[in-house]
Amino acid sequence: MYKDVISYKLSENISEEQLLNVANDIAKNWMSKQSGFIKWEIHKNNDGGYTDIVYWKSKDDAKKAEADMVNIPNANEWYSCYEEGSISSKNLIQVATFH
Repeated sequence: MYKDVISYKLSENISEEQLLNVANDIAKNWMSKQSGFIKWEIHKNNDGGYTDIVYWKSKDDAKKAEADMVNIPNANEWYSCYEEGSISSKNLIQVATFH
């Protein structure tokens, strides 16, 4: 499994409710149609920022979706949710799970 981990802050006039509504539309209308997409989680950090974790079957699936981001419907609405310069990302490749 491959995970994209994206941290950010919301733009000044964007509420959490707005973020979740836009994200829900993106998830239903674009992300769920991407090959290898498993799920998208949005977490609120203790500093008031957010961290998303997007789960993919493989790195290749994630990279194909990244290349297709130009086709996201209403992408400007989504991008306007993020405070400029606040986005950072990293990728994780699962090597083990313990229960």
